Amino acid sequence: MARQSKKIAKRIQPKKKAVEPENKKPEKTGKDYLLIIVLALTIVFLLVGWTNFTWANRGLYLALLVSLSSTYARRHYNFTAEKDLIIERAGYVSMILAIILFAYIVYNQYMA
Repeated sequence: MARQSKKIAKRIQPKKKAVEPENKKPEKTGKDYLLIIVLALTIVFLLVGWTNFTWANRGLYLALLVSLSSTYARRHYNFTAEKDLIIERAGYVSMILAIILFAYIVYNQYMA
């Protein structure tokens, strides 16, 4: 009976793998084509419409550009943990700023 329980325990518990570093990032699964396309479109909209945009529209597109660029940088470059945290927070702040500016633009265009 003891032999059977040992065999069953070995089958249930997977073999332990070699210890991996804790701060190792997972492998990249894709090439982020959609992110690159959206980044390119944001840059094109900024360049083409700069003269026609209000300060709020310019701020919105610049905040989107910062947010998308930080996302791309975090995915494709190996930063230290401290720099990665700073870039992540900068991306969040710029996305929140873009959302606030979008709400302001919509309010001014349709409500006021």
